[in-house]
Amino acid sequence: MKRSTIFILVLTAIILGILSGILINALDDNKLEQAQINEIKKVNELMDDKFANQNSITNDIVLTNGADIKLSPNAIICFQKHYKECGHTIVTKEQIASSEVNKDEEYFKSAYSDWNIESFDSDVVKLYKEMEGICGKHYLITTKDEYIAIYIIENDGNKKLKEVTDIPVRYLPNDDIELLERGITANGDNELIKKLEDFE
Repeated sequence: MKRSTIFILVLTAIILGILSGILINALDDNKLEQAQINEIKKVNELMDDKFANQNSITNDIVLTNGADIKLSPNAIICFQKHYKECGHTIVTKEQIASSEVNKDEEYFKSAYSDWNIESFDSDVVKLYKEMEGICGKHYLITTKDEYIAIYIIENDGNKKLKEVTDIPVRYLPNDDIELLERGITANGDNELIKKLEDFE
């Protein structure tokens, strides 16, 4: 065979290969594009089905009132006592008793009839009550047996010993000792702690 014939055959084979590659690539692109379109259609169908299911679920929901809410086993009761004379509100929290699990708001209205129910949900019950007098968080800091002592000031103005600290009076400056002998008042636990820290 002549060289020119071989050259033409090789050139023809290369051209046919290139054209075949372009044609196959174009067909693959069409298949890929079609596959993507099909995938998008499937996702849209799934979303439409999900939306339709949600609508049917929403239509089945029945609205309930607060009386149908029941307490969970881990619920707490938050007692808020507001003292009229001093204006302080003392908040205490307690875990519900096992007998109160699954109880509703109506139960609490009767069981705690002298309290106002501020809020009621399955995890927290908030109760509120106004109290006469002052709260038990009014203190007098003074001395007892050569140590700093803390007294609670009661509703009637009398004082009741809360504790004798381990802070000795003998090492304090005379001005501090005189203040303590007259008595230093503190309202609330935070103020009490701050005032005691001044003597440590």
